[in-house]
Amino acid sequence: MQQLQQNNDQNLSSLILTVRKLTEVIGEEIKLLKERRPKEADKFLPIKNNLIIAYNQEMDALKNRGGLAAAGNGENVRKLKSETRLFKKALDRHLRLVKALKTVSENMIRAVGDEVARRKDQTSNYGANAKITRKRNQNSPTSLTLNKTI
Repeated sequence: MQQLQQNNDQNLSSLILTVRKLTEVIGEEIKLLKERRPKEADKFLPIKNNLIIAYNQEMDALKNRGGLAAAGNGENVRKLKSETRLFKKALDRHLRLVKALKTVSENMIRAVGDEVARRKDQTSNYGANAKITRKRNQNSPTSLTLNKTI
């Protein structure tokens, strides 16, 4: 019985550490996004993926051992719940920031497209002989291509 309790405590400690590391990585990503350095956040992707895999494996193992009810002493369960709350708050902040940056980027792209269309002025006029006349630069197409994933 005591051996089972030690195993449960070790497994919970491992899960707590994984959640804590995930929270730290997401916090670093938030910091880089706020500093307008999103490209540097790419370096955290392999670390984050490994931590997510470990988190899923540990959660599956916890579920197979009977869940939190059979997980061990109350202190580790409280630590896990506390770390999970911090993790969820970090995820919420990250989600809000990413949505805000996406909205800003989309609005910026839309504004550039609107400005290009406005400057091109694609309206046609009737000339003196009742034929539609086009402005000189209207025949040359203007395109805007962005090859970036936001």
